[in-house]
Amino acid sequence: MRLLLLFFSITLTSVLFSAENGSSTDSPADDSAPVSAFSSDFFAGAISDANAFDEESGKQRLIQLKSTALSPAFSFSTGYIYKNNPDGNSLKNRNRDGNALNLSLMVSSGLGEFALLDEIVCAPSLMLMQMRTYNDIAKDFGTQYRGGNTDVQIAGVSFPFVLPMDFIFTIGHTYMRPMLLENDNVLLYNNTPNVSLSKSLPLFNGDSLALNFGYSYTISKGDTELEGLSSSFGDTIAQSLAQSDGILDPFNLNDTYSFSLSVSYPKPISEKLTITPSANINQSTYVKGSNDGRKDTMYTIGVGSSYKITDWCSLSTVSNFISKESSFNADKSAPFKDFNGGMTLGFNYAF
Repeated sequence: MRLLLLFFSITLTSVLFSAENGSSTDSPADDSAPVSAFSSDFFAGAISDANAFDEESGKQRLIQLKSTALSPAFSFSTGYIYKNNPDGNSLKNRNRDGNALNLSLMVSSGLGEFALLDEIVCAPSLMLMQMRTYNDIAKDFGTQYRGGNTDVQIAGVSFPFVLPMDFIFTIGHTYMRPMLLENDNVLLYNNTPNVSLSKSLPLFNGDSLALNFGYSYTISKGDTELEGLSSSFGDTIAQSLAQSDGILDPFNLNDTYSFSLSVSYPKPISEKLTITPSANINQSTYVKGSNDGRKDTMYTIGVGSSYKITDWCSLSTVSNFISKESSFNADKSAPFKDFNGGMTLGFNYAF
């Protein structure tokens, strides 16, 4: 069953292409990016998806220059994911061929458009998102992954500026709080200020190539030692186990600064179908906490598709190959390679 779903997710793009092959392409195609069904580095991927939504929605508002001061929108998506490397490591005894179900609910709103000087326009936006992941819904590994089911709350603000020569410079901030569903234990609190510069390069055939460079700094705080022990053993036992002087100091595991460079080619096939090959490089350097000095580099290459079923419903597919390198190679748990693919059904409504 898993192999059938994987085969279907990979080949759905070609099936959609065949279905649309006879359609007219005279009208402009939907330029929305395909919804990503899966991100191997989950928490980093959640922030990346949130920032990408803010940038893209802001860009569309700027192009359309809506007259309303506020432009609220609502979206919900559900996606089934196949993961070749569900553990995200290179250990020989790792599990293979995993799966997950992702659910996402998001409310966003544009805050109006503001002209700056003669050639610069800014359209700030706010976003609230709730993401939930259920691992191994097929129960191929029993209850092994149940403890890793997560609920993530995300809030973000974005200020995209349209500059001369079709450059878009975006300043944003994202707050994220992931927690385990099994015991409602909050894993950490992330604050991530970020900036990005993007440009759409027109091609000779009328299409465009999208380039994006981004920088972010993540400030991460986790539970104190006492809180972590309490969630596992209860308050009384935790008090007796926690003997260190820093039991009231929050853990700091993931303070990082990251650079990313991405290129994508949205290819409209028809009014409803868009296929988008893409490539991305992301480098993260840990500067505080237990991972101080560690440097991770992730390479991602893939192809996605988005089929607009109605004005408020779309079906997306994605297939990615991911290779992660790390300076932390002590037990081969940090570097890994992975192939993933999946399908997402999305619903959206703009007021």
